[in-house]
Amino acid sequence: MANISYILVLLVALFCLALSATVPPTTDYDTTTTNVPPTTTPVMTTSIPSEPTTTLTPEQECGRHNGSCEDCVKAAGARCLYCNRDDKCKPYPIKKILPGDDDCPLAEARWSVCWLNFEGMLIGVGVVGGIILLTITCCCVYCCCCRGGNDKKWAREDAKWERQKKERKEKSDERKLERKDRLDEIRRKYGLVKDDNAYERFDA
Repeated sequence: MANISYILVLLVALFCLALSATVPPTTDYDTTTTNVPPTTTPVMTTSIPSEPTTTLTPEQECGRHNGSCEDCVKAAGARCLYCNRDDKCKPYPIKKILPGDDDCPLAEARWSVCWLNFEGMLIGVGVVGGIILLTITCCCVYCCCCRGGNDKKWAREDAKWERQKKERKEKSDERKLERKDRLDEIRRKYGLVKDDNAYERFDA
């Protein structure tokens, strides 16, 4: 039994020795963290070339609305007129103030609205302006006449008031004189009036 125990101890010792020989030695690594700066990747931007903008002339802008009168008069901020003679949308002749026959006759021109031609519009504006001017003139004449009449009326009232005031003063003065005369008469009747000759100096 002693030999068996000795053999077992020897086997265990050999096994431990073999196990320690097969395990690689552990090395201590540095566990401190190092700050590594982040790397930035440059972003490539591509610029898209802008399309060139084209500015239309007034003729081209109005010419785009030759389809109907409504589209023409409402286009480009009422800068176009529609001519029924040739069914075309044309730029309004600003320098001429009014369109001429070479542009479009007034009876055939439509501007701002399609239900009224340019000739009728001018007649309507003239009539309305004449009515307004006539109304203002009548108001001015009426005010001037009323002011003149009122001035004369007030002048007559002032003269009448002054005349009445003068008459009242004259009547008041007359009443004062009458009262004074009555008082003097009463004083003389009862001897209350002093005689100015009562104390005359006699000559020696």
